[in-house]
Amino acid sequence: VGAGITCTMTQEPLGVVAGITPFNFPAMVPLWMIPLAITVGNCFILKPSEQTPLSTFKIAEYLKEAGLPDGVFNIVNGAREVVEGICDHPDIKAVAFVGSSQVAKIVYSRSTANGKRALCFGGAKNHMIVVPDADQDSTAKGLLASSMGSAGQRCMAASVAVAVADVDPIIDQLVEEARNYKPGVDMGTIVSKVALERITGYIDEAEKMGAKILIDGRNVTPPEGYEHGYWLGVTILDGVDPNWPSATDEIFGPVLSIIRTDTLENAMKIENENQYGNAAAVFTTSGQVAKTISESASAGMIGINIGVPVPREPYSFGGWNESKYGHGDITGRSGVDFWTNLKKITARWPESTEAWKKYF
Repeated sequence: VGAGITCTMTQEPLGVVAGITPFNFPAMVPLWMIPLAITVGNCFILKPSEQTPLSTFKIAEYLKEAGLPDGVFNIVNGAREVVEGICDHPDIKAVAFVGSSQVAKIVYSRSTANGKRALCFGGAKNHMIVVPDADQDSTAKGLLASSMGSAGQRCMAASVAVAVADVDPIIDQLVEEARNYKPGVDMGTIVSKVALERITGYIDEAEKMGAKILIDGRNVTPPEGYEHGYWLGVTILDGVDPNWPSATDEIFGPVLSIIRTDTLENAMKIENENQYGNAAAVFTTSGQVAKTISESASAGMIGINIGVPVPREPYSFGGWNESKYGHGDITGRSGVDFWTNLKKITARWPESTEAWKKYF
């Protein structure tokens, strides 16, 4: 960097760090955090969802079998009290969280108030914009897979389709494809009775407000042998107003709300007025339309003819707006940066004429 001066930079571990993870991906989300956090030299504490804790025990078994020293990876189970303890403990230097936006904001505020680094991912209301020139078959299948995969219980579920102008042939095929979706084969159950009641409440409310129910999953027949599960079938609502709860709230279930609009400009307005900013997608065969949406959408992850636009490493995962509290993303290069501190070393060594220092 100058005559006789060198500057080097290293990434140093923070010490003890923690992750708080949700029920819906009990192995994948912890594995966004654990490998990066411990590889860069930290000890890691995981607080899994109290609804799905078993996967993390398996992760612990595999890490021990691989030779990870005791104490490098740790699990604490519990609910609110444990989360608060993690946020407050002075020896925990960083906290990563994935869950609802309401709790993400609380965890972020409490952790940072205690001097911790925090990155907290919240909810989503991802929009898929469908235009008339979209490929009918792949778009219909993409809309269905994105909205109904994991029974809609994922932050990357695109739960709103913004139909621009006349896209009825695509919607018609979507409905036909959806009729063939089988519970227990194409889609699992809702995680709990409380969640099922909350989701069906949104459907009931939308119906009362005037939504047309193209497919109603409230009375779906459970698969044989699993009658006691919390089942809800594919549900598609048409004619939804952008301001209705079914269009604005994260339902977190197999419910797709279709909003009708005449222009691409209005479609973008609907998308960008949404409080979240996790992901957005457009289905089109026009490069110009794709470019317009990808440049204008207020979201951290954009799909072009892809309904679940999850980036793969080295690209990082993360949204904007009310979908994320904190700086950076949780995977890829951003993940390494989150779990480390930068150390910069600037050095200058005066030349020596002492004979004993000469080695060549």
